[in-house]
Amino acid sequence: MKSTGQPRKRGEERRAFAERLRTDYYAGSSIRNLADRTGYSYGTVRNLLLSVGTKLRARGGGKRRRKGGAQ
Repeated sequence: MKSTGQPRKRGEERRAFAERLRTDYYAGSSIRNLADRTGYSYGTVRNLLLSVGTKLRARGGGKRRRKGGAQ
């Protein structure tokens, strides 16, 4: 497993960091974007979000709709 070089967060610091991630996630950031910005892996960011009760969005974005009415 490759180390990201990021220090491990524990206790209150970890919870506070996860809550900041949750705020950004609910504001529209993707897990992948949060991982890139923080330097943590996708899996670590996902686990941090889940640890503070984040309700994750469905994968793949929204469904596309045809323009012009009839479908």
